[in-house]
Amino acid sequence: MIRVLEIMPLSYSAMAFIGDQLSFFKKNGYEMHLICTPDKDTYGFVEKEEAIYFPMDIPRAIKPLRDIKNMWRIFRYVRKHKIDVVIGHQSKGILYGMLPSKLGGAKFRIVLAHGVLEDTMTGLKQKIFATENKLMSSFATHVLCVSPSVMRRRVELGIDKPERQRILGRGTCNGVDALKKFNPQIISPKIAEFIRGKYGLKKDDFVVGFCGRLVRDKGVTELVGAIKLLKEQTPEKQVKLFVVGMLEKRDALPEDTVNFLKNSDDVIFTGRVDYSEIQNYYTVMDAFVLPSYREGFPTVVLEASAMALPVIVSRSTGCIDSIIENQTGVYCDITPESIAEAILTFEDKEKAHQYGQAARQFVLEHFEHTKVKALMLDLVNQITSKRD
Repeated sequence: MIRVLEIMPLSYSAMAFIGDQLSFFKKNGYEMHLICTPDKDTYGFVEKEEAIYFPMDIPRAIKPLRDIKNMWRIFRYVRKHKIDVVIGHQSKGILYGMLPSKLGGAKFRIVLAHGVLEDTMTGLKQKIFATENKLMSSFATHVLCVSPSVMRRRVELGIDKPERQRILGRGTCNGVDALKKFNPQIISPKIAEFIRGKYGLKKDDFVVGFCGRLVRDKGVTELVGAIKLLKEQTPEKQVKLFVVGMLEKRDALPEDTVNFLKNSDDVIFTGRVDYSEIQNYYTVMDAFVLPSYREGFPTVVLEASAMALPVIVSRSTGCIDSIIENQTGVYCDITPESIAEAILTFEDKEKAHQYGQAARQFVLEHFEHTKVKALMLDLVNQITSKRD
């Protein structure tokens, strides 16, 4: 039996980016292992997925002594369990996974590139991080990128050689469940009525949605600026910003942006919503916006699209691959003026409906999770069939 180890910093990310791939691979003859930082949901998740779990506190920031200790532990784990395939997710998963697993004897080592952190860096800092990623990539046997633009950007920065890169169809690492979860046809209208009542949304309100980490990189400051601009220039329009997510200390928002999110009558700020309920919150939105500075492949855009919402995204890495321009969504510059103009595009309800239906079809054809995980299985089957 071939043994596969997935390494990812956060448990939440493991559930979102890997999901039921663990049990799917197990049903297809693989022994699945997972290393991530534990939280209250981790043990139930791995039990359901029938995976072998090794808890490890993986800090997001660089902690030299702890990082070295953790890498040593992973080296020993790979060697003890005779792991054949190691998949490292995100920066820390790649750092922890590639060299230790090579030294530990794992024959196949896959960098799963969820994005390009260097996109928001400049000068020497960008060169240092690109060089570090190039070094980690050199210890891998394959590089799996989540979008075409991530592939291109990593080549431009000198991190990868094109011939070593792979992609699953049109991108993502797991897609979304557009049939049993993110499907507007199976959600009762009473749920939308309840949420609208809970947050005081009126029938004539035009609700613009955002879902994700509330940080500068996501363009939240510029999005807030767009809402302010619409309020000033078109006070007769009942535009509401519906924000689902949590404030973070890392890459924190400016104080005035936070105050607006918390106190403005034009904003509904829900805070964190459990993933089991997140699909319900899309039902009250008329359009979805993600003016991000960088992404890998934004899962939230797929979720919103699967829920038949028209989408507004920036032309940044990752985002640019998540819509079909003027069919499923529109692009915006990361400025309040451009975002505001894009929002007004979907005041036309018929146009918004047409885009939303096309967006759902786009997801069903290319990103429905059963198709994506089958592509992932095919890739790993192909790689491991080359074993001596």
